[in-house]
Amino acid sequence: MFVLKILIADDHPLYREGLSRLVAGLDDDPVIVEAGDFTETLSRIQNDGPFDLILCDLRMPGGEAIPAIRNVISQSGDIPVVVVSGFETRQNVEGSLEAGARGFLPKSTPPAVMLNALQLVLLGEIYVPKSLITNEYGSGESENTGNRPDMSKIQVQIDMLTQRQRGVLALIGQGMSNRDIAGRLDISEGTVKVHVGAILKTLDVNNRTQAALAATELGITPLDDDRQVVAK
Repeated sequence: MFVLKILIADDHPLYREGLSRLVAGLDDDPVIVEAGDFTETLSRIQNDGPFDLILCDLRMPGGEAIPAIRNVISQSGDIPVVVVSGFETRQNVEGSLEAGARGFLPKSTPPAVMLNALQLVLLGEIYVPKSLITNEYGSGESENTGNRPDMSKIQVQIDMLTQRQRGVLALIGQGMSNRDIAGRLDISEGTVKVHVGAILKTLDVNNRTQAALAATELGITPLDDDRQVVAK
């Protein structure tokens, strides 16, 4: 039986605990290993691996930011490494990606967005913060955006969905399965599958994880009367 194994490296115990609870949503019962600095991180990779995913803080004792991240990635082989940092600057984001990270997650990222981003990374894609894509940091965009959905394009396409489809999309963004969505909306699971297929086609995304990321980043949330709103 496959069990997801994740290494969480951060020098703040409370944040490690928070991440541990978050990534529990990636699998039924993942194995989580923790490290509190770069030296311990490298030791864990060597002695406690292999891992399926590594979440690593950018600034910890035992190393110097990007060079330390580069060393972690070089020691990790094909294991996807995602940088999780409170220092969300264009330099840190691009430096992490150029070092080989499969994504950069600001610590201010909402849990639902973070979880969907990690699911994308596990699917072999690259996650880049929306603020970098939209040029919030300044001129120029990173070319290393992987297969991340085009959020500005999707925001327009959202209006093409029916009310019911937006309801399904909102629940996908909450991490619900087709069965859970069917129960929530009181429709058949087969109907949900049809709606999901239509949503992926309309939004021009490759999978439901990308759709979920779009839903959470654009603020599409279910209301009691099944109408949806997009946060401005």
